[in-house]
Amino acid sequence: MTKQYDIEALKEIVARNPFAVSIGMELLDAAPGFARARIHLEPQYENIYGGMHGGCAFSLADTLAGIAAATFGSRVTTLQASVNYMRPILDTEYLYCTAQVQRDGTKVSVVRTELADDSGKLLMDGSFNFFKIIEKSC
Repeated sequence: MTKQYDIEALKEIVARNPFAVSIGMELLDAAPGFARARIHLEPQYENIYGGMHGGCAFSLADTLAGIAAATFGSRVTTLQASVNYMRPILDTEYLYCTAQVQRDGTKVSVVRTELADDSGKLLMDGSFNFFKIIEKSC
């Protein structure tokens, strides 16, 4: 049986992750196979058109998908990722991301992400595969 993290333990992990801190990631909710977070749009995350840079949005999705995959107790690393940028990230205070594990396999987990604005409009989605490095993480 693998350890499942509660929301407070996951928030502590996010707070210790220098990259998550640098993009202002705020973990809002988590459950086995699921995580939800947001980042506040800040000037340092903008592209030349005034919207959020796609790399910042990708980073939120990748980081949160890894958290969702880790809720089953394994340490994971990104194996493959694919995203669809559907709309520019403009005119919103926050970018929200949800991550849902589609399959928690023996060695690989598959996670789907959706990123939306304050009104819930879908801006980006993605699919992430994670390799399980160590079972039963601390």
